[in-house]
Amino acid sequence: MAAKAVEPTVWTCGKKGDRQKGDDAIDPITNQRPFFAFVHVYKTGGTTVRKFFKEYATICKKSLAIVVHCDHSTAEKCKLISSVNAPQNIERVNSTILHDHYDMLGGHFSFGMADDIFPTAAATPNNDSGNATSTPQVRHMVFLRQPITKFVSHVLYQQKQGNQNKTDTLEETVEDIKKRVRNFREDGEYIGSLKFPQAPLMFKHLLTQEQKKQSENQEQTLEELVALKTQLAIDNLMQYNAIVGITEMVPQSIEIFEHALGQIVTSASKKEKVQNFFSRYTDEDEPRKENGSSRGSISTGSVLKELNKDDEFMAIFREFVKYEQRIVDFAMDMHQKQYEAVKKGHFERYVESSDGSRASVGM
Repeated sequence: MAAKAVEPTVWTCGKKGDRQKGDDAIDPITNQRPFFAFVHVYKTGGTTVRKFFKEYATICKKSLAIVVHCDHSTAEKCKLISSVNAPQNIERVNSTILHDHYDMLGGHFSFGMADDIFPTAAATPNNDSGNATSTPQVRHMVFLRQPITKFVSHVLYQQKQGNQNKTDTLEETVEDIKKRVRNFREDGEYIGSLKFPQAPLMFKHLLTQEQKKQSENQEQTLEELVALKTQLAIDNLMQYNAIVGITEMVPQSIEIFEHALGQIVTSASKKEKVQNFFSRYTDEDEPRKENGSSRGSISTGSVLKELNKDDEFMAIFREFVKYEQRIVDFAMDMHQKQYEAVKKGHFERYVESSDGSRASVGM
């Protein structure tokens, strides 16, 4: 299963043609039509990953759409905020436009939305489509993050944006978070059951729109409902054979992404450029911005350090996030197995020669 999830989708990096002029999306060398959908779960370092995909699309001449404000059911409701290598006259996207003009989609949407781009069983590779060896047309990618860290980062970000009352000192921020979490638990709430605007929910992105509607119609206790959504989210990670990145493990995650993208390069110089690009993200010694929100001297790390001094509160905090923690623990296991599959496997890139043949350049 892990090896299948990260199986290279071979396409050409720097292929001939001009997508800005609406050239065919079929790869001219492999004759394949892969499509990557990056589901940006809120406060998981997705901005960094968006930057990664923008750079990749620029180098490899792929067409990328970045969207926000989706209603999570159809692409028609999404707002296009930026794109790379797309026809100049595209201002809004829908399933047809994404199918005809784009190779990659990234943004705040949920699992299932990209299925309409390729409405076949190939969009969800674990479905019994009669061809178990076929590579899915839509490859889902997602980053997840430890939920306690994500919640603290969320609070700091919302304060920075002016959506919540600001605290002036580290001590006040710590006490504010303790008060919030204790109040939520006194009301029987879990992070997955919060309904206020800007709530940092994984379920918003990991459940399909149909699953959200079905779960809301269930006559269950609040905890039973959250437990149901948790299992559905885990099932989707499996069903969609998602390529899983972990915010706390960016270099390892990008290594998995690099393998899954599996590009054929069109020249030795392009090969070097692509390798240098990936090295900037996979090099453990490369300076990297901390994955966390901050307000001046108050950072996610400094708040967590103070919170961890209070054992009694941290027990309450862990109970508050326990269902999201189950999802992340499962995703971590998927991630580790995918990384091991990448390390065990052997994958070669190819350089297209002037006569159209391909010569192995290895890895």
